[in-house]
Amino acid sequence: MVPVGSAADIHATTSAWHDDWPAVGGFDDLVRMVDGLSQGVALLTPDLHVLHVNPAGWALGDAGHEALPGPAAPHRTAVITVPARGVHSARGSGRREVEYSDVPLDVQGQRLVVRAFRDVTEERRAVRWQATLTHLAAQVALAESLEATLDTVAACLLEATEMTGCAAIVFDGEPARLRVAGTAGLPADYADRFRRALADGKEALPSVAAFRNQQTVVVDRAREDPVLRWLEDLDGDLDWRSIASFPMVARNHPVGAVKTFWPGPPPDGDELRFLAAVADQAATAVDNARLYADAAASSRRDEGLIAAGLALASELSLPAVLTKIVELACDVADARYGAVGVLGRDGRLEDFITHGLTEDQRAAIGALPIGRGILGALTSDARPLRLGSIQNDPRSVGFPPHHPPMTSFLGVPITVRGRIYGNLYLTEKRGPSGFTDGDERAVVTLAAQAGVAIENARLFAEAQQRLALQARHRLARELHDSVSQALFSMTLETRGAQLLLERAGLPPEGPLGERLGNLRALTQGALAEMRALIFELRPEALREEGLAAAIRKQAEGVSARTEIRVEVRAPKRPIPLPGDVEEQVYRLVQEALANVAKHSGARSAVVQLRRRNSGQELLVDVTDDGVGFDASTPQPGHLGLRTMAQRMEQLGGSLVVDTGPGRGTRVSAVIPLTTPGSTLAVPATSPVSDAR
Repeated sequence: MVPVGSAADIHATTSAWHDDWPAVGGFDDLVRMVDGLSQGVALLTPDLHVLHVNPAGWALGDAGHEALPGPAAPHRTAVITVPARGVHSARGSGRREVEYSDVPLDVQGQRLVVRAFRDVTEERRAVRWQATLTHLAAQVALAESLEATLDTVAACLLEATEMTGCAAIVFDGEPARLRVAGTAGLPADYADRFRRALADGKEALPSVAAFRNQQTVVVDRAREDPVLRWLEDLDGDLDWRSIASFPMVARNHPVGAVKTFWPGPPPDGDELRFLAAVADQAATAVDNARLYADAAASSRRDEGLIAAGLALASELSLPAVLTKIVELACDVADARYGAVGVLGRDGRLEDFITHGLTEDQRAAIGALPIGRGILGALTSDARPLRLGSIQNDPRSVGFPPHHPPMTSFLGVPITVRGRIYGNLYLTEKRGPSGFTDGDERAVVTLAAQAGVAIENARLFAEAQQRLALQARHRLARELHDSVSQALFSMTLETRGAQLLLERAGLPPEGPLGERLGNLRALTQGALAEMRALIFELRPEALREEGLAAAIRKQAEGVSARTEIRVEVRAPKRPIPLPGDVEEQVYRLVQEALANVAKHSGARSAVVQLRRRNSGQELLVDVTDDGVGFDASTPQPGHLGLRTMAQRMEQLGGSLVVDTGPGRGTRVSAVIPLTTPGSTLAVPATSPVSDAR
């Protein structure tokens, strides 16, 4: 398309003057003729010295020697400076684009060059603007990366206008904040500058006002606008006279603002409308990029949940299940760090499985968290908790030394059979935004799957324990019927040989007598060890003599092996309990005494069994006078106390550990003997007297 008044028109006009020359009487007539024209015309010598410029030419620009130098073939373009007196002076720096053409003429034998020129600044600007809008429309249609698209928007504006810098500012709804997502012509740290300005409370920034009010906001240093004081820290060192900020609105919702820097007065008229159109396209780009990101994230979450279901269904080891849960949660929600906190019956964290931390980071952090602050808030109120900034929440108590920085947070409880088993914690959502509604829904779904997987792992572990128990009982029977009987027979045979030796009159301290004595001692020792092994595998005393007698034998064994004096205080008469309950209590005491022997450094311990609450409960106490430990800082991999708690949980009971550095340890378990529909109940009038 050739616009009206193009270079071709100029050339045609100047050529027509040549044809009409016979009507011109001389140079003065030519001057009067060109002065009456609306187009700019300059009369030049053959060597291009300026003889005359008509008023239209002066109004357009300075057509002196410095303005139009050199030869001017038809249809060439130059850039000139508009004089201050020019009535058509452009906004801003005053740089104008001029298109011109030359035609030679003879005036009374004098060779002249007639140069006609016109201002094509607005025309060329319109072409550039249209090309910019077309290019941006293509970018918007293909927008996937929000930051890359907005960088392109800013760069295109810088190329199409006289602005010196541009920033595309977007609004992130989760957490609610404005941030710089694209720049051109600005310092590399401008996004950080803007973030710090908002953090310092500079809410009156023009770009923020444009976003909130959905109106164009213009600031001009020449007018000493009061808002300039808000810009000193952010933009004071940049080269600009005016700043214009345009709102970005998509589907009737503000999504950000485009901030532009100008070396001269702010834009007006057509330029304002062009910039507003670019801001609209940028808003569409933001909306499209977010829709694309949401769709991709939703697809990733769906795929992650399907993979999580398959992965959790294939795991039967509880530690492996817990590790897999936190790994899958980080994948589903695109989180950098994650953890599963396992709660004890007292609500405290007794295990903490992490993902995303290196071994060195874990070692530097030290002890596991004790469940205060944000972690404690999720424990006390078992509902999903999503935070844009952990530090800004009043419940936050900070991080220990060497802990990596964490800002965004998503916590979801894990429920097993209606009871809170633990919590799933995620932090540091990748990308500029925090955790979303979609992330929360996906992690809640994953937590439900995790509850089923944990229950499956627990049931599998119980089945394995039952199989192991059956195997132990079978092995105990076989050892009792074979090896134990053989050792007993060897003991009898050795004693018989000793008696025969005595009858033969041989001294027992002689070589043969001494060897027989050693053999008998070794055989008796082996028999004792075998009986102890059989008892560990299947404590027959539980079935034959009851719980108290079995615990006494166990205590005697500990005392014999460790020099720890173990006292057992129990009712004189057995408490009738089902076999599985007796064995669980027996194993509890066995584990507690093993801990006393291994870790306490105690000189003595007391095991107490008694009924309380009118015979409705059985109390089991294991107390030692050892060094104790800090129960508020559980150590990774210390599973003995958890095993005991799980045993009591299976019986509907509870376990409490009372300890502290330097004051010994007391492990107390309470098992209900009367529950609705239970067969465990023992009449309260039973003649049971507790040992004191």
